[in-house]
Amino acid sequence: MAVSSQAPGADAARSHLMALVAVECEAPGAPPRAALDRQMASVLADALAQDLVTQIPQIGLLDFVVVGALYDQAQVLRPHWPLYASMADALERLPRESGESHVVALGTHGGRLPLSILEPEPELFGSPMLVMPWLLSGPGDVIGKVAQRLEQELMERGLIGAELALAIGEAFGIKTAHARHMTTLDLCALACAQYEHAGLGALWQIIETALLRPDQEIGVNLDDGSSLWFRDRTVHFESRDSRLLAQYRAILGAHGIVVVAIGRGGPDAGPGSA
Repeated sequence: MAVSSQAPGADAARSHLMALVAVECEAPGAPPRAALDRQMASVLADALAQDLVTQIPQIGLLDFVVVGALYDQAQVLRPHWPLYASMADALERLPRESGESHVVALGTHGGRLPLSILEPEPELFGSPMLVMPWLLSGPGDVIGKVAQRLEQELMERGLIGAELALAIGEAFGIKTAHARHMTTLDLCALACAQYEHAGLGALWQIIETALLRPDQEIGVNLDDGSSLWFRDRTVHFESRDSRLLAQYRAILGAHGIVVVAIGRGGPDAGPGSA
């Protein structure tokens, strides 16, 4: 796979690789500081960029964008990747000279991040794993080579050095068990395993389609006879179980996916088995 994913909304002449730092905390819950000010975000961005360049020197030829904030993974795993689209847009707004690369840190000013869409959603916090997104941007050929090396080398071991992991923990006021780099597809694979372990594998099929194939339709039938059908960026849910409807609305809503209850008979096409 040459490029992990493309961030929408950016210059078509440039390619983008979406990735993140996954931080495993010693305890679940909201971090004392979910977002960093510009100065602290800049310090962490420089340290992360150097960590990556040390392992893959070609990354130094690319623009590197980091949001100095921690998120629940559901806020990252949303259709059309809105966090990354905003990061790519912020990068494209910078003045640049030919051949010049940037390390861009997006931090708070007056307690707020530069775009409201980048604000962490505190109601989602609860997992011991938090994520800090980063984006590489540059010529497609360089991005392709870097993506291959990330997949083959860095993402296999991926662990960030203890000193840098400690710095991340101190910046956000958390105790970290470990921290590692991941691509968004790595995160998808991890989320898939988590959903399947929780008995929600069918729900993940819907989320995965919305993330990776948003223009496609998919239907799944559940063991209790309920049905889910994803189309037109919306999940149509057919069930007589109001508690299940509320649960699925909460889970899919965290991923930015709307759930609409329908009566028996379903949408025109009708749900099918996955």
